[in-house]
Amino acid sequence: MTGRVFHTSDWHLGRQIGRFRRDGEVDAVLDEITAIAADFAPDLIVHSGDLFDSSRPGLDDLRRAAHALRRLAEIAPVVVVAGNHDTRNVLAFVEFVLNDMGTRDTADIRVRFAADARPEGLLMADYPTRDGELTLRIGALPYLHPNRFTYDFADPHLLTATYAQRMRAVQADVHHRLTAGRGARDVLIFAAHLFVEGATPSHSERQISIASDYAITPADMPDVAYGALGHIHKPQAVDRAGFPARYAGSPLQMDFGESGDTKSVVLVEVGPGSAPRTELVPLTAGRRLVRLEGTLDEIEQRAARVGDAWVKAVVNVDTFTPGLADILARMLPQATLVDIDERRTGAGDRVLDRQTSRRELPAIEDLLRDYLSGRGTSGPARDRVMKAFAHLQAEPDLDDPAPCCEETLLTAVIAGTPVTAVDPSRLLIGTDTTAMEAKR
Repeated sequence: MTGRVFHTSDWHLGRQIGRFRRDGEVDAVLDEITAIAADFAPDLIVHSGDLFDSSRPGLDDLRRAAHALRRLAEIAPVVVVAGNHDTRNVLAFVEFVLNDMGTRDTADIRVRFAADARPEGLLMADYPTRDGELTLRIGALPYLHPNRFTYDFADPHLLTATYAQRMRAVQADVHHRLTAGRGARDVLIFAAHLFVEGATPSHSERQISIASDYAITPADMPDVAYGALGHIHKPQAVDRAGFPARYAGSPLQMDFGESGDTKSVVLVEVGPGSAPRTELVPLTAGRRLVRLEGTLDEIEQRAARVGDAWVKAVVNVDTFTPGLADILARMLPQATLVDIDERRTGAGDRVLDRQTSRRELPAIEDLLRDYLSGRGTSGPARDRVMKAFAHLQAEPDLDDPAPCCEETLLTAVIAGTPVTAVDPSRLLIGTDTTAMEAKR
């Protein structure tokens, strides 16, 4: 006689990697999560926080969240805990939309959000299992910033207490409410978004929120059948004997600090008076994040094994290498280069004098060409920029510049001058394009 809990967390919808959005792989991993949940057939689904990455998510991410949660709600009731990236108003809006603009009866509500930690606002809910033999009783605690104690709690003893002491009091209140009127077939679940001392972060979390001042001790966690935790992106169990709690972790590798992590969801079977059975199911839909470091030759040797991935390249060079971005792109045709860090051997220890600087410093044209390539500007577009730059360098009087490039063509058209009379050498768009314009 057991109940089933499906645990996922830290979706961070809207999170980018570098300047790239990840909508395709986010949609794919949400499909994967939904499929695993449907196959498991849980009695309750728990999302333990950071549904969004921003306090002001975009419209596409609001739609994505509502759609994904509605699909999960068709499988089982869903409880979503507010994380430190989430805001009450945004979650209240999503809840309003999911519950048919507030027209559903309380008994028919399939998605609930825990966004208030105050005693009168805590989410405490009972969910009967599918067979009716047990009831999963959940207490959900959203992320609590230290400032919230000042605004949300009237207890004067909490005003001068440490963060850990304040959290101890709040968690004790959650446990008291969970156990009040508890029956023999009630199974207690605690869901929260917080940092437990001893957990291993991926360091893609907000650094201030995983500082020691924000940590709570495992001993202060409520005595429940299962603790569904969010906030730490690396999937892991909480190190406390007799306390069955897990961080589900993020569903995708969020940045290169998570490149070694295997992402997963947690399947839990719980019953009264027995230890829960947990299973981690790996998630495979997201692209890998790969950090390549070494010389160009060393990176080339590893390149064939990279495949379709996000890549950060740290390249060790002896001298400046023009076109480095293009060289790496050819080595990694299936990958997306997020960042390139060119490190010169011993560059930090050298003092440049006039002679060495003349010999070693790259020309400004090379710097501009490499910068453009690194920012994704290549081919004809890069060539046009380089020609415009060359024109500016050749300008004898910058206070009274001569007409340049496409400006010459535009001026001729406005004046009614035949395009064929324009000197093609003054244009950057190329002889072929000039000829085409002349035909028009």
